[in-house]
Amino acid sequence: MEATKPISEYTAAELKELAKQKEAVEQEKQIKRKKAYDTDKENFLNEVATKFTEVKGILLSLKNDTISHSENFNALKYQLEDKAVKEAKSFELKNDNVKIVVENQDKFDFNDTAIVHINAIKDIFREKFESRNKGFYNLLDSILMKNSKGEYDAKLLNKARRQAKELGDEALMEEFDKLNDCLVVVGTAKYVRVYTKDDKNRWKDVSLSFSSL
Repeated sequence: MEATKPISEYTAAELKELAKQKEAVEQEKQIKRKKAYDTDKENFLNEVATKFTEVKGILLSLKNDTISHSENFNALKYQLEDKAVKEAKSFELKNDNVKIVVENQDKFDFNDTAIVHINAIKDIFREKFESRNKGFYNLLDSILMKNSKGEYDAKLLNKARRQAKELGDEALMEEFDKLNDCLVVVGTAKYVRVYTKDDKNRWKDVSLSFSSL
């Protein structure tokens, strides 16, 4: 029913029917808007995921190719001087404006005995700090010793070990030293960094991290 006469001439039933029809039209529009939103969102999410996957593949290929070619140039540098390639954790390849640094890093983890010393360290921290400031004790445990996944992290624990020296507690340092002996190499990882000279002739890292963009 369409409004074809003055509103004052409609009966109550007719007005009710008009209102019902108007509501149905609005509901249909809302359904269409919702469908359009869902379709656009789906397309957007799929497009972003596809692009991120593509870029990840490009970056992985770039990393591997850069490391491979850099290693070849590094080896050739020694061959040209008729010398054996020097064994090192890292090396540089550079000219006046660009520098590539390739680094091999060992991956560490703790053996099964480590938890004994971790618990001993926690007990010492608890004895020293929990009664004075429980929040500070929890901070030591959660930030200095655990990573974002809530796991005890070799790098973070090593950092805590260096900071613990300032406390001058021999028992604490003894446990940290024992914990350090529990570290085992579980693999290696290769990293590559690229630097360029800025307008002040300083080396600046060309970072591909989102946080630096």
